[in-house]
Amino acid sequence: MSYYKNFKSVTYCVAQWAAHVTEEKLRHETEWLQKYVGIDKVYLETYRGNFASKEQIQMIKCVLSEYGIEVSGGITTVTPDLNESDKKRHRLFETFCYCNEPMRARLKEVSEFTASLFDEFIIDDFFFTQCMCEDCRREKGNRFWEEFRLAKMMEVSENLIIKPAKKVNPNVKIIIKYPNWRESYQETGYNPGEQRNIFDSIYTGTETRHGAQQDQHLPRYLSYSLPRYMENVAPDRNGGGWFDPFECDRIDSYLEQAYLTAFAKSKEIMMFCWSAIYNNKRATPLGFQYQKLDYILGQCGNPVGLPVYIPFNSQGEDHLEDYLGMIGVPFEPTPDFPSASSVVGKKDSGSSKDASQKSCSVFLTAAALKDTQIVEKVRAFVEKGGKVIVTSGFMIGALEKYPQITELTSIRYNGRRLDADEFQVTVQGLYGRSYVKSSSLISFPLLEHRNNATWSKVNAGHGEYHESIIMFDTYGEGIFEVINLPDVPSKIKDLPQDVLTSIRYELLGSGKVWISGTNGVSLFTYDNDTFGVYCYTSDGCSPVDFDIHIKDKVSALEFINDSPEVPKFRPSEIPPLYVHPLDWKSKEEEAVFRSRLIPGDFQFFRIKR
Repeated sequence: MSYYKNFKSVTYCVAQWAAHVTEEKLRHETEWLQKYVGIDKVYLETYRGNFASKEQIQMIKCVLSEYGIEVSGGITTVTPDLNESDKKRHRLFETFCYCNEPMRARLKEVSEFTASLFDEFIIDDFFFTQCMCEDCRREKGNRFWEEFRLAKMMEVSENLIIKPAKKVNPNVKIIIKYPNWRESYQETGYNPGEQRNIFDSIYTGTETRHGAQQDQHLPRYLSYSLPRYMENVAPDRNGGGWFDPFECDRIDSYLEQAYLTAFAKSKEIMMFCWSAIYNNKRATPLGFQYQKLDYILGQCGNPVGLPVYIPFNSQGEDHLEDYLGMIGVPFEPTPDFPSASSVVGKKDSGSSKDASQKSCSVFLTAAALKDTQIVEKVRAFVEKGGKVIVTSGFMIGALEKYPQITELTSIRYNGRRLDADEFQVTVQGLYGRSYVKSSSLISFPLLEHRNNATWSKVNAGHGEYHESIIMFDTYGEGIFEVINLPDVPSKIKDLPQDVLTSIRYELLGSGKVWISGTNGVSLFTYDNDTFGVYCYTSDGCSPVDFDIHIKDKVSALEFINDSPEVPKFRPSEIPPLYVHPLDWKSKEEEAVFRSRLIPGDFQFFRIKR
């Protein structure tokens, strides 16, 4: 019997624990986890440098089945030295050298052994190569490391994992788990663009932990955006999201990984690992919160958001969309650029001169420059009536790599910098022009444009000198827009609130829902007129007030409760603070609602018309 209806609560048991746990200890720990968390499924590891015995694996499977826990297998591709020559090899994290024959033989043995015990197993995210030993250098030849490793790990996936396992057990399903460091996949051999075609399903690392106190560079919104990206990589075959309690100095830093993984509609929510969450105070609130999340998610549709195009094997402005996600922009990352034919451009039945043109949008960072056809795709999309919003990093890179971008805009870059603490902001339909200051200087690349050829929406500067940081061109029936973002992405949240509001409006103005008046709040939107907000915790944080803007005629926002019991201390819905026309020439309206969140809390709403 599953504990939850809208996802499975899952954990992972490492081989070292599996090799030594007694039946008595296993039962004791199982009862604790079922009491405080509720486990639906376990991935039981057979190998992590050393094997757990078949007898131990069978005992654990038998005991867990008594508690109604589903059990699949798992492997982690790390290894001790297998021969004398390997002592001369230097690799990170004891990963395999896939040019070393004894290691290749060991991996094949691991795959066969695991398939003999399970009809499904997952590969932990050490399935990569960083090795630069003599054998690897010889086999690489004159290829780049990226080219060599992508090809090598495809060969390893097929010949050392999939074929041996399916020969032993033709029914076995094999899952590859992709790590949280998406920008580095191609440098280490992870190849989701090709591996999705040979593995039965995939899995996603959603560990973000504490953003400033870890070796990796992972904005916390990644716990939501990466499973959404992977869902678009392999539709309906992204099995779940996987996070851990390490480097989480606050309980909320741990819990929000679970929240965002759940908001992304992950099928399984994986808590790594059994021995790390057992008797851990960070894990005990999860069962309580999982019940709330389960009830809420049962009322939400499929996640939707502003498409951000991230081609396979790309890198550039790493995770910039995640920093924007943390100020309230809901994204839907995708490895595919939307076709020009997908642009919505039908006029109203009245006069085409007066009718408004509605079009879809796409957001591009420097990562999109990996696509050598990107400028042509952008041109076609905009020409048909779409809106393409690009970052300063994309624009600078495109001017260098693809000079034909100048067909779309007068914007140029000459290598100069802009330090700004004064901003001039205009948000259409919200208020007129405002002049605001930041608490310190913020550095931007200095993008120049020709006045009245390209038009500015937000200016930034110091003293008498200002340049645009949001500017746009019209091309064909659409809009090409550039948003110039700070050199240090985390500085985005330090921009004045009016500037943040303008950024949100430019990215989401054509959508149904957006927020204004704060930072550190993420917005999650779904396709059935539901949405949620979550407030991040940080040093010195306090409750935040902000406005929710709903395009169209809306009578109220209805609270989506987190349990069948309706709270008596609050109304069931909130009326608009005010309603106003979108702009002076439009008949469309926008309703504005006031909301408040305590850091670490989330709230979901249903739009009532």
